[in-house]
Amino acid sequence: MGFLDRFKKKEKNNDIDLKFTNSIENEILFSKATQCLQENRNDEAITLFSQILKTEPENIHALNGTGSGLMQSGRLDEAENIFNQSLEIKDNEMAYLNKAIIYGNTGDYENAMKYCDKIIELYPHLKDMAITLKHNFTEQRIKNSDNDSSEINSKAKELIDKANALKDEDETWENDLISEIQPDMPKFRKVTEWDAWELYEDAIEIDPKCETLATSGINEIKAKLLSKFLFFNITMNDDFNPERKLDSLKINIMMYMANENYSKASMAIQEILTTIDENDLDAINYKGALSFYFDDIDEAIECFEMVSKSGNGVYMFYADFNKAFAFRRKAMITGDYDYMVKALDIYDEMLKDPQSFEIVKPYQREILDKIQSFMNVPLF
Repeated sequence: MGFLDRFKKKEKNNDIDLKFTNSIENEILFSKATQCLQENRNDEAITLFSQILKTEPENIHALNGTGSGLMQSGRLDEAENIFNQSLEIKDNEMAYLNKAIIYGNTGDYENAMKYCDKIIELYPHLKDMAITLKHNFTEQRIKNSDNDSSEINSKAKELIDKANALKDEDETWENDLISEIQPDMPKFRKVTEWDAWELYEDAIEIDPKCETLATSGINEIKAKLLSKFLFFNITMNDDFNPERKLDSLKINIMMYMANENYSKASMAIQEILTTIDENDLDAINYKGALSFYFDDIDEAIECFEMVSKSGNGVYMFYADFNKAFAFRRKAMITGDYDYMVKALDIYDEMLKDPQSFEIVKPYQREILDKIQSFMNVPLF
């Protein structure tokens, strides 16, 4: 009995499933080709995939594998042609995803983001990955942009300059509010990031040519605000084991987020929630934080509400705090001040706990000032 005959016997016993091809011989070739891709032996992988395509010319898995090998070899034009062939046979997420990456690598960020949007629309399970890619393409466009700020509309440039000054302002506000919890309330730095963010967005609306400059400032603000979210120290857990995959992934997530490597953090979060524990509170909270960063505010609110309902004290505290951030951003996006009031209600409730005072008070005060300005009446 030959080597392939042994596998054929197993196939009859249902020990081997045909997942990607129509024959056991091609399934073996596919497994070998995939292994070659993982080891960057791209020419070997392409050869093996081509053998499958001789008998299964419309096998989109083999076509996408060929395209991946060509991409990894830097042969982007050939890879794009292969992915186009795959899409002519059938709409599929891998071809769309790889085409987005190709466009991003060639600097065509507009088309790259269009394909990301298509993935988000058609394939919800890849939503987080597509959002992460869009963020990366935005960052690349900013870095590679050669826009001359002198060409920007003067009003937009004025708003950007004002926002730049505001986002790093260190002015403090005095204790002009009576507090039963903290009668001798210390000075706090004014929270100016939200106003700066709005100014950046106003500048983009006035002159889209300033988007790269403004987006760079916005991303700085997002990273600054994100540092306020809870990155729970899992090493404090009694059952912490760095050799366990779950704990190892969480450590990596914290490192990625601390270094603003949000794309890798997002992939690690997805690995926990899809392969280990879909109810892990740390991962859900991290997912909410990244959703906030990528401006998927509804998903952020949903994540923080899930964590808040867990009944765990430390999670409830930070989930509510994070949810208030999300409501504050929702108010900016929609122009609906009811969301700002929702954030204020959360802060007011949290201020009943003296231990949360120092964290919460500056953000509560920022909203009070904003609502007072909007209503044009004193609130205190």
